[in-house]
Amino acid sequence: MNKKLIGLSAASLLSMSLYAGDYVGVSYKMVEVSEGSFSIEPSAIDGKYGHMLTNNIALESRFGIGVADDEDVGIDSMIGIFGAYHFKLDSIVTPYAIAGFSSTELSVPGGDSVTRNDFSYGIGADISIDKKSSISVEYVQYFDKDFLEGTAISAGWTYSF
Repeated sequence: MNKKLIGLSAASLLSMSLYAGDYVGVSYKMVEVSEGSFSIEPSAIDGKYGHMLTNNIALESRFGIGVADDEDVGIDSMIGIFGAYHFKLDSIVTPYAIAGFSSTELSVPGGDSVTRNDFSYGIGADISIDKKSSISVEYVQYFDKDFLEGTAISAGWTYSF
């Protein structure tokens, strides 16, 4: 029984490695943080590292930092881990959906900070430049907790290897 289980596990790992591929990316994010009718728009840059587990499914980690504050509120850090499903079409555009968990730390007036940890999800699309590079556009809901909501629209570049 154990030999069969080991064999099936090895075969599964080998079949997954046929699709295995890594990618890195960088993006500029226009973040909107809102509480009721009050809204601010700091911006951030982030980097991501992803690994394709199958032809369509990837696991990726992301880390971002703020680059511009709005009304003395800024992004100190954005850290997340996401699963991504890439809809592989026969075109230069590859839509995708992501879901995972992220932690966002905001700096607020008075030198304090506010951290929100929440389930995060979004949609995006990669637009191929060549076989290894693409431009990406994306919308993500980072947090919606304790009357505070954080979303971002981003544009970036991704390189596969």
